[in-house]
Formats: sequence, C-alpha cells, structure tokens
Amino acid sequence: MTVNPPSRQAWVILVIGVLSQMAATVAITGPAFLIPYMHTELDYTLTQAGTVAAAPSFGLIVTLIAWGAFADRFGERLAMTLGIGLTAVACALAVLVVDSPVWTVIGIAASGAAAASVNSASGRVVMGWFPRHRRGLAMGIRQMSPPLGTSVAALAIPPIAAAHGLTAYLWFVGAEP
Repeated sequence: MTVNPPSRQAWVILVIGVLSQMAATVAITGPAFLIPYMHTELDYTLTQAGTVAAAPSFGLIVTLIAWGAFADRFGERLAMTLGIGLTAVACALAVLVVDSPVWTVIGIAASGAAAASVNSASGRVVMGWFPRHRRGLAMGIRQMSPPLGTSVAALAIPPIAAAHGLTAYLWFVGAEP
C-alpha cells in the first residue's frame, strides 16, 4: 500500500498555523508578564493589574465558539488571517487609549477575542491537510506553539515594558503577527 506524503502546501500551512498560534499566545499570555510593571510603574493595585492580565483570556472565552463556527463556514486560513489581523488592530487601537485603564482593558480583551481565531482554526489545518499517518507529527509540531509563544512573551515583554512602557508592549504584540 502506497501512502502519499503531505503536500508542500500542507507543511507551509502548518508553519503559518504555528507562527499564528505563537503570536496569539503572546497576545493572550503577555499581560501576565506586565503585572510587576503595572504595579510598580503605573501604580495599579494587584487587582487592577490582574484584571488587565485576565482581559485577553476573557476575550478569548467570549469568542472561541464563534471563531470555530467562522472557520467551519469560511475556512481556517481566512479565520487565522482575519483573527491575527484584528489582533494587531485591537492592539494598535489600545495604544490610543493607554491612558485610560478601563479602555486599555477593553482593547486588550479585544486582542484576545481576535486571537481566539487561531485556537479554533489551527487544529483544523492538521486534520484537513495531513494524512492520518502524519497527523501525530503535525499535531505535535502545532502544539509546541503555545509554549513557544509563552516563552517569547516571558523573555520579551518585561524588558520591553521596563524600557518603553505599556505602549511599547502593545506595539510589540500588534506588530508581531
């Protein structure tokens, strides 16, 4: 029995999915690495800083099912592309309101809501583009993107915030995709 290997296009889509998931993870986990900065430099209480840190996860929870339905209807590539683009837009808009803690939380929550698109769509890439005998490898590659994204966030965000503030963090997340 001859089994066809995944196409080059499948591997390209997988790489795009991994990079998109990493960018989404930075957007979602990033504010947690800002808590010390927000507490010491912006004089946020720990409750306020924790609210900012939780905002992208809240946005993700609110939109995750809707993004899944969108991916089912319009395809995973469009869902990932649109979601990551909207994540960048939400971060750019949050820069405009960074002086208002309430609007900053809303902007960061919106970035998490948009980033949820990748969570809904990137697993479909593996199931739809890879033959059964390659799905384990492909899924393993895809699943390494959240820890990689968290690692990027942990290494990059504290020094960016310390050197250039909350606005620089938002530009970093917005420019990353």
